[in-house]
Amino acid sequence: MKVCIIGASGKLGKYMVRHALDRGYEVVAVCRPKSVAKLDAFKGRITIMLGLTNDRETIRNSVAGCDGMLTVLFPWGKKHYASGTAQAVLDFAPSEARLVFSCGWFISRDEKDVRSLRLQLQERLLRWVTS
Repeated sequence: MKVCIIGASGKLGKYMVRHALDRGYEVVAVCRPKSVAKLDAFKGRITIMLGLTNDRETIRNSVAGCDGMLTVLFPWGKKHYASGTAQAVLDFAPSEARLVFSCGWFISRDEKDVRSLRLQLQERLLRWVTS
C-alpha cells in the first residue's frame, strides 16, 4: 500500500510516517522545503515531495498512484492555507483512495508531552486577535 502524508514534518505527521513504515507501507511525504530536515530520521525510506502543501501541483504530483492520503494540517486561516490543501487533495486524489483529514493545534502522546510556554502564549494571543 502506498500512502501520501501531507504535513509529514510536523509532530503528528512524523508519528504517522513512522506508523506507516512500521506496517510496511510505501510513504510519500509532503513538506515545506524549510522543514525537510525534520524528516532526516526517515532518509532513504520515504519519498519526499517538497513544496507548500496548498500548492495544487505539489499535491497533484504527490497523491498520484497513492492508495490513501493522510492530511495533517495546522489550522492556518490566512490565504486559505488549510482549506486550499484540503481542496487540492479532494480534487486530485484517485477516486478509490481513502482520505483522512486531521487539523489541530497540539497533539500530546502522553502526560510528559506538554505544550511549551511559547506555544501557550501564541495560542492565547491568536485567540485574542481573532475574537
